[in-house]
Amino acid sequence: MSARHKLYKPLASPIHRGTIWVRHNIFWKGKTEMYQVKAVKTFYGHDGHGWECKLFRDGKRVALVVEDGYGGGLQFHWDDQSPDIPRVECRNRNYDGNFNTFKGTPEEARLEAYVLDLPQIDGPFEDDDEKMYVSADIFVGDMVTEALYTKDVKKLLKKLAFVKTDGKIYHYKSDNPQTRAVLAKRDPDAVILNDMPLTDAVAKYREVADG
Repeated sequence: MSARHKLYKPLASPIHRGTIWVRHNIFWKGKTEMYQVKAVKTFYGHDGHGWECKLFRDGKRVALVVEDGYGGGLQFHWDDQSPDIPRVECRNRNYDGNFNTFKGTPEEARLEAYVLDLPQIDGPFEDDDEKMYVSADIFVGDMVTEALYTKDVKKLLKKLAFVKTDGKIYHYKSDNPQTRAVLAKRDPDAVILNDMPLTDAVAKYREVADG
């Protein structure tokens, strides 16, 4: 019996801020602090996908972040929000470049300062040269996207996964010499995700999912 491959449908974009869907690298060089998201959980909200995650800075949890699926901004529940901790001045920037100042927790101010120093990124439309400023919502939302995609890729790589010349992901049920021989004969130009470092496989997966 000859091996058969199946089309694999990547995850639907879990983050949608109105019409904005941003692609960028979440780890910029030259930064001394490292933010991570952990314990990502997804659910369906009123207006689409919702999720929550725990936000960490340098290995320390600093907030619970929630996208409730109701179309508004992210909800940051800061761990240092306490009557005993004085509020400090926070500064961020609108998408049009104008600055805002407000009172927040020390960790909130630190995150806003972090993203304020990041370079502009490409806008949501490929045929537009518009650049965008990174906000805390975009920054955390993109890390959640990366975490969800990485989780799905790890599951996918238990099979033999590949991208054909049509730009779509396919897979065989198992990765063994027989299925690889069939793949080499049928689709010699296929890009095999299993043969890539995980970060490269996730990037290729994301290219297909975001396309």
